[in-house]
Amino acid sequence: MERPVMNTRADEHLFISTLPGLEPALEQETAALGWKPRRVEGGVEVSGPAGLHQEANLRLRTASRVLWRVGAFQAHDIASLTRGLASLKLAHLWDGRATPRLSVALKRTGVPGPDVVLSAAARAWNLASVGKAGPLDEEGGPGLTLLVRAEGESFTVSADTSGEPLHRRGYRQEVSRAPLRETLAAGILQLAGYDGVEPLVDPMCGSGTFLVEGAWMSMRRAPGLREGFAFESFPGFDAKGWSTRKTTAAAEQLPGPRAPLHGFDINAGSLGTARRNARRAGVTLTLERRDVRVLTAPPGAPGLLVANPPYGKRVGEADDLPGLYRALGDTLRRGFPGWRAALLVPDDTSLIKALALSGARELPVRNGGLRCRLLLTK
Repeated sequence: MERPVMNTRADEHLFISTLPGLEPALEQETAALGWKPRRVEGGVEVSGPAGLHQEANLRLRTASRVLWRVGAFQAHDIASLTRGLASLKLAHLWDGRATPRLSVALKRTGVPGPDVVLSAAARAWNLASVGKAGPLDEEGGPGLTLLVRAEGESFTVSADTSGEPLHRRGYRQEVSRAPLRETLAAGILQLAGYDGVEPLVDPMCGSGTFLVEGAWMSMRRAPGLREGFAFESFPGFDAKGWSTRKTTAAAEQLPGPRAPLHGFDINAGSLGTARRNARRAGVTLTLERRDVRVLTAPPGAPGLLVANPPYGKRVGEADDLPGLYRALGDTLRRGFPGWRAALLVPDDTSLIKALALSGARELPVRNGGLRCRLLLTK
């Protein structure tokens, strides 16, 4: 089934956010959809026809949130701030009844603080008060949430179209000892060049996030095939267009992965969690209880090994880490000849040296606020 033909008018201007370090992956992903992204700190900016925000929420695996630019203005005092907010065209986003929420980000601004912005918004929109939203990387929901971002005297206002953060795909209702966001897992696979047709192995699979995301990529399953996006509550919501987009995406999905996916873990409980998460995601994984120290490649052509080994943040783990990392590096060299590897490790020189992966490319990323390195081997 062909995707709906989209005109070339720039009716929407979006900022699509992602996790720190994944901007190149998001840029690749948006470009592969035929868009023309501009990479900026924290994400990409794209422009396109009406409905682009729906397509972005539906299709993008590495996006954290899709923000629809509402307007920009200059303000040097409370009066000009109030006038700038009053000038925004919000009819397609807000019916004037339900109170919008504001998430305020201020950088080197002369405005005293977020509460002043909230008060100015209430005056601008003739409301008794305007609610304050929490950080958009964690919170969201139905209704209208506006992000007011100020740098100096320049204000940019954007509408959150996502609601719940996009890493919440719905299948990961259980986590293992080292949870990994779905968007981060997808971004690492993207940066590693995973194409969905080569074997994928996770030797420390935990709750199975790498494997499920790899399976969805291999099946061409759109990550946003769910209900409850914030844009569905907007007055200008195009329900017919949204239904068509979802129907098209569902028709593109293959019945199963095009390549084998194997997960291993020494912890039987983690394997049970991975199996249940995979079942909720609609995929079947090959999971075995094995120690990474004695692991060898499964039958088949060389592929990609991806892992998120322990960081030593839990009691009793740190003393065992150097030996574990040496064993992981030895397993890669001995047990997986010809395979590529993508390892998400802490930004710790001694542990990276223990892996002894000569020639590995290092990319800075963050996992749950921790500074990490993504090691990529050829």
